[in-house]
Amino acid sequence: MAHPSKARLNTLLAFFLLGAGAVSIMHPVPESTVVCALIALAVLNHRRLNRPARIIGSIVTVLFFLVWITGWLEASDAMSRVTFLGAFLIALGMLSRAASRAPDIRSAATVVASRPRGTRYLFVTFGTHIFAIFLNFGAASLMATLLAQSRETLARQNAIEDLTLAMLRGFAAMPMWSPLALSTIITLSILPEVDYFQILPFGIAAGLIYVTAGYLLSKSAPAQTDLARALPPLHEKKVLARVVLRVALLVTVAFGLNQLAGLSMPESVLVAVLGFSLSWWALQTWAGSAPGLPEELAVTAETGVNEIVIVSGAGFLGAIIAKAIASFDGALSAPPDIVIPALIALVPVGMVIGGLWAINPIVSASILLGVLHPLVPEAALIWLALAAIIGWGITAASSPFTANVLITSRVMGLEAGPLVRSGNIKLTCLALLATGLFCAIAAFISLQR
Repeated sequence: MAHPSKARLNTLLAFFLLGAGAVSIMHPVPESTVVCALIALAVLNHRRLNRPARIIGSIVTVLFFLVWITGWLEASDAMSRVTFLGAFLIALGMLSRAASRAPDIRSAATVVASRPRGTRYLFVTFGTHIFAIFLNFGAASLMATLLAQSRETLARQNAIEDLTLAMLRGFAAMPMWSPLALSTIITLSILPEVDYFQILPFGIAAGLIYVTAGYLLSKSAPAQTDLARALPPLHEKKVLARVVLRVALLVTVAFGLNQLAGLSMPESVLVAVLGFSLSWWALQTWAGSAPGLPEELAVTAETGVNEIVIVSGAGFLGAIIAKAIASFDGALSAPPDIVIPALIALVPVGMVIGGLWAINPIVSASILLGVLHPLVPEAALIWLALAAIIGWGITAASSPFTANVLITSRVMGLEAGPLVRSGNIKLTCLALLATGLFCAIAAFISLQR
């Protein structure tokens, strides 16, 4: 348990960052106070910081003071992005904690994991996909833990690798469309010209195609299973339905705020997630299953400090890079239109290659989008956004260093590197080829209009 004074400081810092992010939707927030709060949070929880967080945090801190001293910071939207992302990560952490305490979430996961052999792959894939919207990386841990309880049976059926890949692929499809995914939030914050609903149909289609292709490429042939035995009984269907309805409600609220309140999609998602998290926490507190709000904020900030530092830092880097390129004011010649589709097609490839070198897609996407945003004509920005969002999902299941791959493979008793190289390389290559061709052709057509 954390020292009481440390817990109180974490509570205050989390409350400030959360409040600053919410207020920044309507009014600018002093940048120096937000930076001081983030630095204090990182220093206070420095023992929890992993290597990527330490590196990115150090680079961003030095860069911030350089651009602040020169007065260049005011001309960019870097700090507004950092403020928003810090608040969003805390709100998302609270949502994940509330979901992890919900009995019906675990019950639904148990239903998914207990399906018979012939339908288990698909149930695990789509179950992980739905749970990831609420739990993020916690979905991988939850599903893997439940499946690992019957590991001996799965080993006799030669199903361990297939079901592990099913979890990875189900998780990877989530960043391709979900408005709550970091892929969507970061991409749209860097490319504000792109409307979420422009890319939503393509993202859903990409996710469906990805998991379908993964199913067709799975090693074990589906066993013949009686349909009545494969489908869960009525009371278990109700458990699954409650989880799906919660996801649908959260997404609907975000969509409604976007359409009715005039908020951007990232802002709508922040408000929806924050409201949903606090409401869920309040109900759990009333039922006696959740701690008080100060403890909830303290634990969320402490356990999520790596993500807060990396995501906020990557957002800052992306904004500064974009501003640096845009500041050349014509001195830097824009690439010819014929080259733009190729650059867009290479974005997912760059993200996957970066993932193989342990570069988080948060960082690679922020840098690539920051570089290309000023160079790509507005007509083709939708395809740049789509390439980054789909590339993010592909990277999530193809890099042995992403959190979901590391967690899932460890719990299932497999090595992460060989798993994604031998088990998922074909799907990764096909997905990169299909995504690159589609986005390149679409960008080329858009530039001809």
